[in-house]
Amino acid sequence: MKILLIFTFYLISGSVSCFDVIGYPGGNVVIYCKHKQYGLNAKYFCSKSSNQCVYLNQIPNTWSHTDRLSLCDSSEVLTVIYRNLSLQDAGSYRCGEAGVWSHDVNLKVNENPCCLGPKTVAGYLGETVTISCSYPEEFKTNYKYLLKQDGHDFNIVIDTTVTKRGRFSISDDRSSSVVSVRISDVREDDGGVYFCGVLNEGESVSYYSLYTETQLQVTASTAPTSVPHDEDHFRKSSYKPSSSVSIISLCVCVVLLLIGGSALIYYKMRHKKHQDADRSPGTQMEDNKEVDGDYENDQPTDLNHMSPVYQNSNTNQSDSVYQSLDPETKEPNSVYYSLKPSAD
Repeated sequence: MKILLIFTFYLISGSVSCFDVIGYPGGNVVIYCKHKQYGLNAKYFCSKSSNQCVYLNQIPNTWSHTDRLSLCDSSEVLTVIYRNLSLQDAGSYRCGEAGVWSHDVNLKVNENPCCLGPKTVAGYLGETVTISCSYPEEFKTNYKYLLKQDGHDFNIVIDTTVTKRGRFSISDDRSSSVVSVRISDVREDDGGVYFCGVLNEGESVSYYSLYTETQLQVTASTAPTSVPHDEDHFRKSSYKPSSSVSIISLCVCVVLLLIGGSALIYYKMRHKKHQDADRSPGTQMEDNKEVDGDYENDQPTDLNHMSPVYQNSNTNQSDSVYQSLDPETKEPNSVYYSLKPSAD
């Protein structure tokens, strides 16, 4: 590629047509020049006001870059990218093929509040982000595009001829002059520089006006876990049954313990009742006396009122429990009358 200060020979030759190209400060324009007699001669792009030209040698499908201009000759189309426009870039230009054909281009660089940039959009991996751009009223009926910058080139991501393409979906709200692109399940390689743009087509010259630059920054989530939303919801919901089961199990254990304790108490009481019923009246009396004796020990001893149980075993009183065990005794008050049956 060469920059020629005076390129008179090529400007005189061939037929000439004129086409308006609209750009915005900080934006880009991608211009396509074509002709029915498109041939193999060298191609050029010149500024008519400064008589400066960019000359492209015949190297098909290869980009040549000079300053803010990039040229490529491919598929019988001369593609010119003019980057990072300023108000001073406005003026008349000419694109064409040496000695064969040429087209005049009137580049307009308009200031508009809708097309200010650049701006930044942040997103986390796996989430959904939205890139929105306002557009000028004059582009309301045009197709809208989202393009991603790839080095010196721009790749179309999605446009309004479709509503969805893979993880990308686009909508055009003409009432508010805003186009929005949603990117779902954001990935690391989605990060980069995007431009919203419109397409204007003509018979000899067509162009994209890329007017708003958006830097998409994709980072890992700052949350404690990087589980996607749906899976996280599943995990949270899965905790609830476990908690319910734990509570139910605890209640069942408590009930079983209460039932077991009650049964044990009932069994002991019933067992004691049967033991008391099996005892003889004499045994119960002695037990009662022993209990009474135990409680009497806590009081001052009165020797004159001692129970006969504790009196001298040699006493001759008839009320003594420990009287003679002689079977022939006839004592009427003896507890043990006889240990053998009557001889009747």
